[in-house]
Amino acid sequence: MKHARRGRSPLPAFAAVAAVVIVAALVGGVYLWEQRAAASQPAPDTSRGKTVEEMLGLTEGGEAPVYFDGKWYQRAKGIEAYLFMGVDRRGEAESSGSYNDGGQADVQMLLVLDHENKRFRVLQLNRDTMTDVYVLAMDLSVLGVEYQQLALAHFYGDGLESSGENTVRTVSNLLYGVPIDGYASLQMEAIPILNDMVGGVTVTIEDDLTPVDPTLIQGETVTLMGEHAMNYVHVRKNVGDGSNLARMRRHRTYMHGFEEQLKAKLTADQTFVMDLYDALLDYLVTDISTSTLTYVAQQCLSYENGGILTMEGESRVGANNFMEFYPDEHDLRRIVLDLFYEEAPASQKAESEPSAD
Repeated sequence: MKHARRGRSPLPAFAAVAAVVIVAALVGGVYLWEQRAAASQPAPDTSRGKTVEEMLGLTEGGEAPVYFDGKWYQRAKGIEAYLFMGVDRRGEAESSGSYNDGGQADVQMLLVLDHENKRFRVLQLNRDTMTDVYVLAMDLSVLGVEYQQLALAHFYGDGLESSGENTVRTVSNLLYGVPIDGYASLQMEAIPILNDMVGGVTVTIEDDLTPVDPTLIQGETVTLMGEHAMNYVHVRKNVGDGSNLARMRRHRTYMHGFEEQLKAKLTADQTFVMDLYDALLDYLVTDISTSTLTYVAQQCLSYENGGILTMEGESRVGANNFMEFYPDEHDLRRIVLDLFYEEAPASQKAESEPSAD
């Protein structure tokens, strides 16, 4: 299913639950009104874009044990990963007709399913992360890379499949080439609609958001409705240090509240999800089939929730006066190994130990 709004086939309720819970609840919000920053930097770091094995000096490929922080690791079996995005474009999901006008993916979350350990986790990616972003040519082929903010990967493309696929390849490259099995992106216009359909989301305001919305007073607990929900998830300028980190924290708070409301609605009326899914369709772009969404949702409901992971790093104002986030390389490697690798058995370690000679 390349673009969900291109036609709706009858779906069982569980497929609709999958689309809403995994896309709407995980995506949670988008960043609005910010003009695109083509934050071009010096030539890309040639150490990027390598697999973990290559990064650590191994050339045997994915089966080779990896040594990191005093331990040996090997690629884990039974891992699936899906990228979910919130895109800063108004209106329904339509082609821009251009190769470089897809809108920025200001919310990016990687859902990682561990079937061996019956667990799922979510890696929340900072949209300001500086990395090698693939740049597309007019025919939508890859022209090259530029060292830019991660959110700009979705800008290259027409806002539909080409933008989604470009973001997937960029995120995979950032994470040392780990495979990503599918993606789904949601236009920002859907957020107030979904928010209000579940009856609003209750949060405690942790930041002073009154410069943008006088109703969002620090310390107060409010039920977000309509544009107030949009304001809560989007604002970052004139809040704290202006970085994306505080907003990412609000996204996590909002997602938790949304999921609670959705569960309550579904408990009261299981048919509610069909209305919610109908409201979502015109704003959704995905290459994940409904059967896969159903399967993934079933696993999430039965697996242990391992929580949301974030990268350590430094936020600072770049040369073009836009915020940039530089992930800590050691922490980035640790996260990749934690999500996609497992500690190697003793036999594997022994075979990989350097010779005493």
